Amino acid sequence: MSAKPSPESRPDFTQLRALPRERWPRREQILCEAASLFAQRGYHGTSTRDIAEALGIRQPSLYNHYPSKLAILQDLCAYDIGVPEERVRWLAGAEASASARLYAAVSLDVEYCLEAPIDMRGLPDDLIREPGLESWNRRLRAWYGTVRALVREGVEEGELAPIDPEFARQAIWGVEWEVIRVSHGGRRRRAGTRPDDTATFLLRGLLADPGRVGEVRRAAAEVIAAYRAAT
Repeated sequence: MSAKPSPESRPDFTQLRALPRERWPRREQILCEAASLFAQRGYHGTSTRDIAEALGIRQPSLYNHYPSKLAILQDLCAYDIGVPEERVRWLAGAEASASARLYAAVSLDVEYCLEAPIDMRGLPDDLIREPGLESWNRRLRAWYGTVRALVREGVEEGELAPIDPEFARQAIWGVEWEVIRVSHGGRRRRAGTRPDDTATFLLRGLLADPGRVGEVRRAAAEVIAAYRAAT
């Protein structure tokens, strides 16, 4: 089994959700408000003044925590890229079929994005090309590479139907993104059955024998339980 992920890279969303927003640490308040504004207006359409005004603070007070908008974006990348990339690396080393690990990856991705107090819609992939985000760009590419490797392994083992791994990766992310976009359209809601529904939908389309999706789902549940126990 893979090594336990480092706690430094895993924000405690459960603890934050249990507190009123006004009792969050100021840095997390800034991150949350910035992500919401980025989702509404885009990164380039949002200023640090906009973020400060949304929080009801003066711009110099914001600079006490973050020297620039780029610094805010860099920390948001730890939520949006760092945690999922670390998680999929853990899943890649789990003792289970490639299809079960892929199912687990999809389910946990969707759950994470829907349960997180940070609005992930404000962090599209094209932002990763901003100067100063080179290390996060590499982490994003590594994340994508691990997903492709899982698909390739599944195809080679005959579990998944023959498919180009990059096309499969794009299709997986496209469906995940649409679920996240629609679910964040109004007030934040709990993930509910969305993670499992999304993973079932995608794996049914990827499996060489779609009738095995129930079996894969049960195996994935064990992988997910092992991941939760480790983290």
